[in-house]
Amino acid sequence: MKEIEKIIMVIMLTVVCLGTAEVNALIFNDGGTHTIDWTIDQPVSVEDSPGGDFTTLNLVEGGSITWWLNALDNSKINIFGGAIQDDLWTYHYSQTTISAGSITDDLNASNDSVVFISGGSIGDQIVATDASQINILGSNFEIDGVPVGYGEISVTSGLLTGTLENGIDIINNNFYIDPDASIFLVPEPSTLLMLGAGCLIFRTC
Repeated sequence: MKEIEKIIMVIMLTVVCLGTAEVNALIFNDGGTHTIDWTIDQPVSVEDSPGGDFTTLNLVEGGSITWWLNALDNSKINIFGGAIQDDLWTYHYSQTTISAGSITDDLNASNDSVVFISGGSIGDQIVATDASQINILGSNFEIDGVPVGYGEISVTSGLLTGTLENGIDIINNNFYIDPDASIFLVPEPSTLLMLGAGCLIFRTC
């Protein structure tokens, strides 16, 4: 069933991105670690090896993927820099960390995947569906111009703004959350330390 879902998903993404044009995705599925610091002019898919070992892809400064990037199975994607010039899609228990770099279009998380965002930029929407979880680390968060606290976002859609954990990048994106999915706002370490100190002072008063 999982393999059928994967085939259907790849076909749908190809149709959406390319219409009737044909393109071959570059697939990393050897269970190793790959650092991308060059330009890949085709879609990229990161998958488990045939033996079930997870594959890791690191996108760093100087790296560029001119189509979509796709995470499947238990694969890991770390975006430390560089650019994805289309959508980022995460599926099937994959884990993605975004600390720098840019995504031109949407971030789409689904199928129990987990995403951590502490820096970088996303050009369009942030979408969480199918029991996925997106964690956004930072401070000064607002939804539709109204300040919000940390923890799980309780509304299903809106405009999220704030400063990301690296202190340089901001988040300024419309979001959508499926009822089975979640987006969490997480304090940056300095804010977390201040909150901890506040609790300590309160307890000793």
